[in-house]
Amino acid sequence: MCGFVGFFPSINEGTDKNYLYKMLSPINHRGPDSTGIFRNKNIAMGHHRLSIIDLKGGNQPLVDQSSGDCLVFNGEIYGYKNHAENLRKKGISLKDNSDTEVLFKLIINYGVYETLQKIDGMFAFVYYKASDNTIWLARDRVGEKPLYYTQYNNIFLFGSEIKTITSNPLFNGSINFSAINDYLNLDYIPFNKTLIHNVNKVLPGECIKYSNNKINNFKYWQYNQKNKNTDSKSSCINKLDKLLDNSVKTRLIADVPVGLFLSGGIDSSLIAHYCKKYSSNIKTFTIKMEEKTYDESNYAENVAKHLGLKNICHTFDNIELLNSLSAIEEKLDEPINDPSILPTYMVSNLAKEHVKVALSGDGADELFGGYAPFKYISAMRILNYFPKSLGNFLYHNFSKLSHEDNYMNLIFLIKHISKGIGHKPNQQTFRWMSSFASLDVKRVFMKDFVERHFSEKNIIDVLSTNYAEEDPNLHNQILKMFFENYLPNDILAKVDRASMYNSLEVRSPFLDKDLIEFAGSLNNNLKIKGETKYILRELCKNKIPKNIVKRKKHGFAIPLSEILRTSLKEKISDTLTARNLKILDFVNRDALIEVINNHNNGKDNRKIIWSLYILEKCIQKTLINC
Repeated sequence: MCGFVGFFPSINEGTDKNYLYKMLSPINHRGPDSTGIFRNKNIAMGHHRLSIIDLKGGNQPLVDQSSGDCLVFNGEIYGYKNHAENLRKKGISLKDNSDTEVLFKLIINYGVYETLQKIDGMFAFVYYKASDNTIWLARDRVGEKPLYYTQYNNIFLFGSEIKTITSNPLFNGSINFSAINDYLNLDYIPFNKTLIHNVNKVLPGECIKYSNNKINNFKYWQYNQKNKNTDSKSSCINKLDKLLDNSVKTRLIADVPVGLFLSGGIDSSLIAHYCKKYSSNIKTFTIKMEEKTYDESNYAENVAKHLGLKNICHTFDNIELLNSLSAIEEKLDEPINDPSILPTYMVSNLAKEHVKVALSGDGADELFGGYAPFKYISAMRILNYFPKSLGNFLYHNFSKLSHEDNYMNLIFLIKHISKGIGHKPNQQTFRWMSSFASLDVKRVFMKDFVERHFSEKNIIDVLSTNYAEEDPNLHNQILKMFFENYLPNDILAKVDRASMYNSLEVRSPFLDKDLIEFAGSLNNNLKIKGETKYILRELCKNKIPKNIVKRKKHGFAIPLSEILRTSLKEKISDTLTARNLKILDFVNRDALIEVINNHNNGKDNRKIIWSLYILEKCIQKTLINC
């Protein structure tokens, strides 16, 4: 696990080194074990390494002296030992035992595209082919590892985080208001957009070729929901058992200690079962919440005891909350409006004291229909026929009510479900999750900003239309919207940042290539059948405690509403009531102050406040360098 940077063409030795170190400086957390740079007359590359595989080998940038080709790589290639064996059988020598060397030799001998078809893993890499002066960028199928790039004044720059690019003196950027609009609707920035104009993401499953000042993008992999698996239920369960078993086994391979995030839900509990099979002394890590309706630690302890694993549990307290938020906002350059980044940071910080790699249960909900709305698709169809004015009425009136900050309490649920009333079924869930209802938009944002950017057909409308045209099956549409948007841009981005800010690698067994394609082949009645994740629950039987198998979905959430009135009240208020706010370019200051005051007096405006706070901090971070 690492971080890297680079630019093309190079300038001169002194300038190149200076610029590379400026770009590398903001991402020291991604690779504290070693740093390397390489430059020649064409390209300059830099790399920070977090040593996981072959601690003595695998240093980067990796350069082939005979051809002049070079590679920088972030992530893990699973099954790399099999690839290494096949390369040696063909007479291809390997300089060390790292997956980096295997990836490099695969690309040199088979080309980028064929290599991407062969490998499985979480990765982002940049490969420079000297013979035709071409740069290739690629990102893993699901988007576990980030990669950004820009073409600016005939200079091509790339890096593992946005601030690597904005730290290069050659680049001068500005805020992308279209991306801000998308963030305010979705709580993250979708597609290849970022907060900065002309700085783009490499998409999951995408490969980019840069040659002769031209960028060519193409997808080398696409998630496909065929729903054509005709095997019996028992056969599908057995197949899933073997796939998940093998995925966990390969993700336990490391030359450093490996642990597991354990929440007490079925996803991480199932991973724990397979971990126990291959590593009897593996440690698990859990965060305990003082507010009981948010706390899952007793379930995690139950699973650990059942499997005979050592669970290390730590309480989410106010001091660490403040310290964690300060550490996150110091580094975060892409707005992710997911408050669970705080406990994710904390559990990563806890784990890093014992291990260098941790496994997680991410991806299961998106693949197997783990979110509650999947059970209520029929109700969503009915809500579509009610007028939007009813939704606005309910939202307006329930927003006035004060209530305790209990996990998914009734007032909270009604308030957010009302935002989807009158809208197409495949977009209701995304409107529920959004921080801003149409009434909030009108009162919080400047009129000209709303008129220019908040059209009736916003990003949620665009997504729902695109997916409906792809597949008439409503269940498939919503699953794919979650898999291709929410998973990479919220869940995986959050986990990557929170873990890497602690120099910890996180691996997700559910995101194995074969397992993903198997999930896509299943009929939906094996995913939702009176309950969410039906086939996973069937697999869990006789593996983990019954009370865990029957548990409802419980998100990794925090009592944010109460925290904003107590522990974070001063910090948040000082930021959002300041006169020099960057977001005042499009936010009405008086309305924002009213939102904060109403929240402190008992109303629930947590999502609006948190969304704007994170956005403000990210804009501040990016504009420092731009």
